[in-house]
Amino acid sequence: MSLRTLFTMSIRNLSGRRTRAILTMLAIIYSVALMITLETMTYGFKIAITSEVENILPTDLMVYSQSVSIPEAVAQVIAKLPHVSYVVPAIIISTAQVNGHAVTLIGIPSQYFSYFEVHMESGSLPMSNGEAIIQDTLAQRDNISIGDTIYVQVLTGIQGGSEVIPLKVTGTFSSILGGFLGFQLNMIVTPIGTLQNDLSDEGFINAIFIKLSQDNPTYLNQLATALSEYFPNADVYEQKSVLSSISNALSMVNLFFVVIIALSLLVTGLSVANTAIMNVRERTREIGILKALGASNSQVILIFLLEILLISIIGSVIGIVLGIAGAYLARYIMIRLNLPIIIPVILLPTLYVYSLIIAIATSVIASIPSLVSITKIRPMEVLRIE
Repeated sequence: MSLRTLFTMSIRNLSGRRTRAILTMLAIIYSVALMITLETMTYGFKIAITSEVENILPTDLMVYSQSVSIPEAVAQVIAKLPHVSYVVPAIIISTAQVNGHAVTLIGIPSQYFSYFEVHMESGSLPMSNGEAIIQDTLAQRDNISIGDTIYVQVLTGIQGGSEVIPLKVTGTFSSILGGFLGFQLNMIVTPIGTLQNDLSDEGFINAIFIKLSQDNPTYLNQLATALSEYFPNADVYEQKSVLSSISNALSMVNLFFVVIIALSLLVTGLSVANTAIMNVRERTREIGILKALGASNSQVILIFLLEILLISIIGSVIGIVLGIAGAYLARYIMIRLNLPIIIPVILLPTLYVYSLIIAIATSVIASIPSLVSITKIRPMEVLRIE
């Protein structure tokens, strides 16, 4: 028999057992769709987080201390080192309060406001000491308008003492540095001189952002080690280390998803195996007749194998389409929920090919016992029983 004849017989047999074929196909569709959606979302999440970290921490190195104890002169010395492109000193205070509510107070040199990617909503940047811009969430919560004066209470750490810093609001902004180190809501940004003067910390800072002129991992590690030893109470962050930690965490999440996908494929394999067994049992007489008419074991097996391949290929293609749609649906839900990060949906042709191969391989492997049993069917015995 020709391949075309065998293919035609396979399609006819599938049509005659449509319900069973559809149920088996649904199992394949579910497994493939789940695989595509989870892997697409994981990959998109990794891309989004990596991009966010690069925006949040655009420098190669950041030194941060809870207390304002780092001499600003250190930043000037670092700026003169070889391979250093620029250095930005800053003061970041996360223990400040306005009207009894926690806020994050950030002092930045005026010339570096653009570096910190301040996204203005209204008004203008502070031009002199005593002025500040506030996050729009804080303005809405406390009904603060441009031109108002706010009073920021800052704990000094000396016997529970505190300082009150008056700041004139010149504008509002939506975000700065994407919310690094948890500074996501109710931020106040002012020239660094304001905080140094009012907190009697002239010449001192608690954060340094360092950017190298070229990618030099060895020099970066040496600089990070030296800063850690020089400031033992400060935290030193490397952009690549942060990205590596995030990548490791995502790998663990992806491993969990792989286990879920594997269990789904196992269920699919059992479904395909059950379908193959039922097909062989119900068509024992047909198999005997085909063999009596001269069909070889390989030709009969090929008929059943083509049925399995048709079910798995059609189910896989539909599953891939639904998996992509599922990723877009998940992204839409995230947008509707106003989550702080939006995962991009990136088409991954390689993933689709692998999914197709895995689905087909699972179906074929699951049907092997049934296909092997076909070789044990003897035409004369079957026809005599019938």
